[in-house]
Amino acid sequence: MDENKDLAEYALAQAREKQCEYAEVRLEKNSTDTVVFINGKLHIGNLPIELITDAFSRKNGINIRLLVDGGMAMATTNQLTKEAVQDVIERAFKTAKRSGAQRKTPIKMSVEKSHELSWQSNYKINPTEVSLEERIDYIRDFINIFKEKQPIEFIHIFVLMTEQRDTYFVNSEGSKITGHVPRVVFMPVIIGVQAGGQNEQSMSTFATTSGWDALLSMNIIDKVREKVNVLANIVTKAKKPPIADLDLILGPDVAGIISHENCGHPHEADRILGREGAQAGESYLREHEIGFKIGNDCVNVFDDPTIPGSHGFYLYDDEGVKARRRELIKDGFFNEMLQNRETAAEFNTQSNAAARAIAYDREPLVRMANTYFAPGDFSLEEMVEDIKLGIYMKSFTEWNIDDKRLQSKYVGQEAYLIENGEITDTMVLKPALEISSPGLFGSIDAQGKESSISWQGAFCGKSEPGQGCPVWTGGPNLRLRNVRLG
Repeated sequence: MDENKDLAEYALAQAREKQCEYAEVRLEKNSTDTVVFINGKLHIGNLPIELITDAFSRKNGINIRLLVDGGMAMATTNQLTKEAVQDVIERAFKTAKRSGAQRKTPIKMSVEKSHELSWQSNYKINPTEVSLEERIDYIRDFINIFKEKQPIEFIHIFVLMTEQRDTYFVNSEGSKITGHVPRVVFMPVIIGVQAGGQNEQSMSTFATTSGWDALLSMNIIDKVREKVNVLANIVTKAKKPPIADLDLILGPDVAGIISHENCGHPHEADRILGREGAQAGESYLREHEIGFKIGNDCVNVFDDPTIPGSHGFYLYDDEGVKARRRELIKDGFFNEMLQNRETAAEFNTQSNAAARAIAYDREPLVRMANTYFAPGDFSLEEMVEDIKLGIYMKSFTEWNIDDKRLQSKYVGQEAYLIENGEITDTMVLKPALEISSPGLFGSIDAQGKESSISWQGAFCGKSEPGQGCPVWTGGPNLRLRNVRLG
């Protein structure tokens, strides 16, 4: 990375000689290694061990964006030479100029503070420096679970990914920002199959930027053992849920996916402007202004890139803006959108550092980072104690939501019947909550204490070509009153 910083500076100098309103250069180096075990057989990347010549991904290159006469264009190259950079600048300039001539409304960028600094995530052991042998040994311990006698058959897949993203960002406003973030992701995929065809599957994502040692401290093997037992019980013991209006308690995994899908995506400013309609959908909030009452007063949903160790961690986004917590729903009100510099200028506000790209050859888009329900004041016991009939949906097996993020469906996986103020041992088979986003947020009357918050890693998809952006989803337990389950 350091050896090519001069090339990035050269690229910016060349771009500034053009008649540009704005120029930025993002030098990026990405490395990703993936190890996969399928039913105990080792794969690396997507290939068997005997075919590992393409196992490891390395992407290095330069991204240049120019704003010319109100038109924006981006061009990239993985040829790190002055000649290649000159060609890229020329292509970006001509494209931006043509775009500006065709636009009815010129693109503008919000005015933001420039920065000159370096930042990184905090870690002890860089996961990308852990040997392949040690990574393989880590997974083998999980495979041994399935050598023990189990009540049903299991298919199991374990994916371990280590990656590192190094960036150097400079722009015509004086920013010079160096970023360094290693990540490690472990994904157990488990499918329980009973004779006769009944089956249930689970995929979890444990992810952190705090290093290899942080992954080891998560005690994941006990969580996988518990998941194996839960899947076996669902397949063999779960009963159909009551079809009625009842009270529902959602566990942190379900709260997390709801915060992401029903809140995070519809709060993306480019969706609200209708610009993602062809690829990723729009937003029901397009019909509402800031201050619209979405849910009950207790509902708070935030998105925070600065959480230490989080999968979506960053301190400066890919437009050089300093990151902060974004309070999307506050006290039940539509409070804030996720903004990049272009959308912020259109809404006459400031960017809140939501511009993210996954590699040098992708444009920075409005993206989430770590989206979650903020904690409340209730313990799980306090939530349960006055429920006569309800369900505790601890985890989910599937979800569905429309393009405007208005109508949604969540199907429970590990779920238990609640009767007379107690969570019973009776497992409920796939209770389904179908509800609108305002209906969901308007049904919440209690959010769990901070101690009940837990996180799930994920890769959020958006755009074309697709960008799977690293994120966390999370929250405490939530209580919904008088909702209909199917």
